[in-house]
Amino acid sequence: MESAMSSPSDQDEILRQWEEADRTIEVAKLEQKLVIKRTGWKTVRIFVSSTFKDFHAEREFLVKQVFPDLRAWCSSRRIHLVECDLRWGVPKDTASEDTLRICLGELDRCYADNSLPFFLNMTSERCGWVPGKDDVPESLANEYHWISGLSVTEMEIMHGAYRQDNPNSLFAIREDTFVATVPDDRKDDFVDSNPIAPQKTQVLKNQLHDRFPDERVFSYSCNYAGIDEETEKVKLDGLEQFGQTVFDFFKGRIEDQYPLDTSTKLDPYQVHKEQHEAFMKSRSAVVIGRDEVINEITFSQLDVGEIILLVGAPGSGKSSIMARIADEQSKRRNSRYIFYHFVGAVPGSTDTENMLRRLLREMNICNDSNMPKDFEEAAQLVRCVLANENTKRTVIIIDALNQLDDADPSVMLSWLPRELARSVTCVFSTITDTPTHRFLVNNRKAAPEVHCVSALDEKSKEDIVNEVLGRYGKKLSDRQMKQLLDKVTSANPLWLSIACEELRIFGVFEKVDEKIDSLKDNLPRLLAQVFDRCEEENGGNLMVATVCLLEASKMGLLEVELLSILGGEEPTDHKKDPQERQKKSPDVLPAMKWAVVYRGLRSFLRPFGDSGEGRLDFYHRSLSKAVRQKYFKQGAGEEEKGGEEESEGVIDDDDKSLPWHKKLADHFEHDGHIDRKVEEYPYQLCRINDKERLAVCLSEWEIFDKLYNPDYSNQLLAYWRNVDDTYTKMENSYTTKIDELRASNPDGEIFSRQLFKIAKLYVQSGLFEKARALLDEAIHLEQDELGNRPENMADILDTYGELCVEISKRHDFITKEHREDIKPAIKYRRESVELRSTLEECPQQKYKLGLTLMRLSFNLNTWIECGGDDTLSISKAELLYKDYIERAINIFEESEDMGNMAEATMTKALIYPRGHKKRLDLFLDAENLCREAYGMECKLMTRIVSNIGIYFEDKRDFRKAYEYFVRCKQLSIQVFGENHPTTITAKSTLEDAVYQSIASEPEPLDDNTYDDWDAGGFSCFDCIINVCQFFGAMLARACPRRRRVMRAMMDSPA
Repeated sequence: MESAMSSPSDQDEILRQWEEADRTIEVAKLEQKLVIKRTGWKTVRIFVSSTFKDFHAEREFLVKQVFPDLRAWCSSRRIHLVECDLRWGVPKDTASEDTLRICLGELDRCYADNSLPFFLNMTSERCGWVPGKDDVPESLANEYHWISGLSVTEMEIMHGAYRQDNPNSLFAIREDTFVATVPDDRKDDFVDSNPIAPQKTQVLKNQLHDRFPDERVFSYSCNYAGIDEETEKVKLDGLEQFGQTVFDFFKGRIEDQYPLDTSTKLDPYQVHKEQHEAFMKSRSAVVIGRDEVINEITFSQLDVGEIILLVGAPGSGKSSIMARIADEQSKRRNSRYIFYHFVGAVPGSTDTENMLRRLLREMNICNDSNMPKDFEEAAQLVRCVLANENTKRTVIIIDALNQLDDADPSVMLSWLPRELARSVTCVFSTITDTPTHRFLVNNRKAAPEVHCVSALDEKSKEDIVNEVLGRYGKKLSDRQMKQLLDKVTSANPLWLSIACEELRIFGVFEKVDEKIDSLKDNLPRLLAQVFDRCEEENGGNLMVATVCLLEASKMGLLEVELLSILGGEEPTDHKKDPQERQKKSPDVLPAMKWAVVYRGLRSFLRPFGDSGEGRLDFYHRSLSKAVRQKYFKQGAGEEEKGGEEESEGVIDDDDKSLPWHKKLADHFEHDGHIDRKVEEYPYQLCRINDKERLAVCLSEWEIFDKLYNPDYSNQLLAYWRNVDDTYTKMENSYTTKIDELRASNPDGEIFSRQLFKIAKLYVQSGLFEKARALLDEAIHLEQDELGNRPENMADILDTYGELCVEISKRHDFITKEHREDIKPAIKYRRESVELRSTLEECPQQKYKLGLTLMRLSFNLNTWIECGGDDTLSISKAELLYKDYIERAINIFEESEDMGNMAEATMTKALIYPRGHKKRLDLFLDAENLCREAYGMECKLMTRIVSNIGIYFEDKRDFRKAYEYFVRCKQLSIQVFGENHPTTITAKSTLEDAVYQSIASEPEPLDDNTYDDWDAGGFSCFDCIINVCQFFGAMLARACPRRRRVMRAMMDSPA
């Protein structure tokens, strides 16, 4: 429909209005150059001004593409970016005065925050609402120097830029040539029906060109691109240059006004400290509905040497609570040192070793010259510091403890002493019922003080919505607020914040009600909706591939890894098997394509740093669950990655994650980064059940060296059990590798080292004869070619002693005739002790000496059980035994080594007579120490549990003994596998008649049943001997400690 022609008087009136506007220019401020020096973080607001109906496409482009990129850049310079996009947020029934005050009031906030607003105006062919005199009350007109006849958009220009020649203002004028291609029924969106609009908009454009320099007024073109199905709005394309111009301008202006001080170069530890401080300040600024739990923790007695544990469901707001607690403690230090660490919040923060190094540095315990070189040393030093009563008053606050890289809490928390000094308090947060939560609650000598995060109440929910949307000048009506908060999951802060973010970036005022109604009332399903939107707006199948690859990875992915894998992704249907897609190019994914994907996912990923040094992974575990449900088609009952223990076993062929695991396996097969290859490649091969490649992988020397552990190669052996439960394939593979190495005429030291490691692994896996042959070869090599190097010989001899002990365990029971199996173990280990005593004392050598002394003590105890001989009498063996075990205990106490303290305590228990209460007390102490150091599933725990079972057997409490022997069997299967000799022995114990009887009885047997076995039915000496042998065999099979039963019974008067 054609507009009526405007009259000459209209033209005169328009010019009069601008003449009046020019008289309000503040000339004195035209030459002002604003540079603001700052410390810490600053908020920058960008006010977006335009008519709404015709600039929907540009505003969408800004909110979803330009501003997210600019926000990321600002964040790297410690600036919070907030865009003020007022397309919706003013309730429909708002009076005209209030509407005008909201619009201009947002500009006032920009003045308050930034002195001069960062202002963007977009102009084309519509002039928008021109308020009448009755719409602008006198008070508002006086306050803002309102010029009658100007539109609201023009008054925004006047207030935000024109009067002061604001250098932070940018004006974009859209060319109207595209309008001719817009369907007739949509042209009204771009052409104003007001007859004076053409003249009014042309005068505005002329005024902008006259008032502002050319670099701040630019024109751009675009093209009609159809109708958006969801919003029913016209889509435009060709906006990339428009977006780049806006990005470059505001980046430059922000950099000029808020320069980053680079005069002082911070060391990495200080950089990380500031990053954690920035996160703390941003998260603690507004914490709603959590005052009670914050006060409970903040005002707890923080000088009693305890652990305070905050637990809650994913997304329940734990990080904000922890940030507020850290902020409060920092403000009221009271001579305390406060250390805070937010896992996953800043680059590198999931690395436990880096966290410990930062703690030692900030507590002034270490500097660069004496900083521990590896995790074990760092953990040991921190453990000593936190247990030392002379340590200054310290509060350690760690958020999201369960998200540290190492999945095993016993390893991840090995730096935490069994008892904290009274001057030290730790405040941790973790997801409820994760391994970390259970470990801290069940394995500490003193249980932590636990606080639970509850659901939000109604007022808190409403306050959060108002706070989140209010930052961007938006507000829900009362009805819309009720519509949103009636959703059950709105009591979860993460759901609520994601819902508000989806509403914030939604640009159609008329459809806000429908948008609220469409939000899924379930956190994973809401996230799935977000993924749907991101697929459409941020990269399609590349976005899907990104989240699927991240979820299929074991430890997250480096950016360079992800770009390399994504480089082969075709822009086709993501449901197609990624293994079947043809690669267009072997190159990495182009930066422009990755920028689109990353922009959409950035808020859900852990930050990884400008150089990509950190791993990309999901910030919230709920995102993992959403990916599994949406793309892997796993049900709601699936475990969350990073929550419950994740199996490394085979996945079903129907599992939609299988192709992504295959893709990762193929990538890491050729990865030159050995640490990352070790982390991911074997894991991925286990997931896809590729046994052949797994065997080849584990046989590579580099991977073997990384996975080998001299104490017990649990991870390496677990991987091999995925290949073959009997270790036959492992034996064949390493035999071949040793033969190849031998034939290559290798360096003697290298060959000796590999012989020793493989031999040690064979001892750990029960391949005893193969181990003996390799140890013999290593000894000859040391003696004949390498000069009997003391340290290496000590290691080999100690391992030979271990081998002899393991071989002796194969006997059902031990008699004096079996002393010859124990004698070489004692001989080799005494020689090892003598050699170690000649070496220069250092922590590593003291540790090894402690291990050998402890194990030698155990061998001597077995020797005593066998009766000794002329070469080493019982009395001499007892003296050596007590001396060695006390020396071992002193070494482990000095180094705060809880794990080996547990084993030494167990060994010391054997000094006491069978059935003595002190023996049980020491066994139970050993169990607690072991649980705290290693957790339940470890080699040592199988021995401790078995020994406790033997104690109760000696006390004739067979039912209690049965419980422990069942535990021993279960642990042995988990630790060693089904076919390991230790597991076979544990199983055979439960096959004896007494325990078979207990297992088959629905009710506990009467104690007299066992008494009858002693008192009735056996009258001849042969029968008594048979009974002795029966019980001796039964008691000998579970653990070496049990051999004393046979000696005690055979020496009895009967």
